[in-house]
Amino acid sequence: MEKLIITVAVTGSLTTRHNNPNLPHTPQEIAKAAVDSCKAGASIVHLHVRDPMTGAPVHKPELFKETIQIIRNESDLIINVTTGVGPQCPLDERIAVIPALAAHPQVKAEMASLNCGSLNFGMLDRKKREFILNDVQMNPWSTMLHYADTMKQCGVKPELEIYEAGMINNALILQSLDALIRPLHFSFVLGVLGGMQATVDNLVFLKNAIPQGSTWSMCAVGGLNIHTLGPVAIAAGGNVRTGLEDCIWISKGVLAESNAQMVAKIAHMAEDMGRGIATPTDVRKILSL
Repeated sequence: MEKLIITVAVTGSLTTRHNNPNLPHTPQEIAKAAVDSCKAGASIVHLHVRDPMTGAPVHKPELFKETIQIIRNESDLIINVTTGVGPQCPLDERIAVIPALAAHPQVKAEMASLNCGSLNFGMLDRKKREFILNDVQMNPWSTMLHYADTMKQCGVKPELEIYEAGMINNALILQSLDALIRPLHFSFVLGVLGGMQATVDNLVFLKNAIPQGSTWSMCAVGGLNIHTLGPVAIAAGGNVRTGLEDCIWISKGVLAESNAQMVAKIAHMAEDMGRGIATPTDVRKILSL
C-alpha cells in the first residue's frame, strides 16, 4: 500500500470566523497554516483565498500569487488551486487563475480541482427550517471540457471532484475526449447538502466505481465525519483531505485550534494503523506530477 497522502484545505469559501475564530484570511495567515500543516504531515494544500480585510471569499490571481510565493519560500508543498470557488463565482473567472499562475513558473500550481458535474448546493438551518445557502454549483459539459483542456495545456493535474456517483462517468467522458491524462486522481467529496452523504457504504461504492490504476482521496464535510471516515479511507488504500474548509471540530464539542492540529490527528491515525505518511516528494511520484 502506498504511503498516505494528506491534503489540507485551510480556508475554503463557506467557513467563517463565526464558525471557528482560527480560520485564516490573509495571504500570510493562509500560507502559515499551509506550512504548519506540512510540518504536521500534509503534502498537498487545497488553496482558496480570501479578502484580507473582510475575510470574504474571492478568486483573485494576485492573492493566489502572494500566498503561493510565501508557501514556496518555506516548504515544498504541492499547490492544488481551487476552480470550484463557490456557487456565486462566474465560470470564466473560476478557471482564469490557472493560466494566470502558469505564466509565472515560481507560483504555477501543480494541481487544480475540477468539479465533474453540476450540483444542488445547500446549507440548512433546521431550527429555522431555512436554507441559508440555496444555490446550484454549475458545471456544464462545455465548461468541464474547457477546464480540463486548460489544465492540460498548462501542465496542471486535475483533482477530479466527485459529489455524486454519476460524476465518475462524466470524468471518463472527458478522458475519452483526450482532455485528461492517466492515471486519474479522484477526490470524493461527501456530506454536501445535495450530494452523496458521508457514509461508509457511499465511500466504498465510489472507491469500487473508479477505473483500475486510479488514485483517490476523500473529504467529509460537516460534523465529525472526517474523523470517522478517515480511518476507513486509510485502511482502504485511499487518501484523506482535512482542514477548516471541511470541518471546524477536532473532537466532539471542541473547536480545532488550527489546520495543522487536524492534519496531525489524521497522521497519528495512519501511523497507529501502520501506514506511512507521504512527503511532497513521494506524492509527485505517486500522482505522476
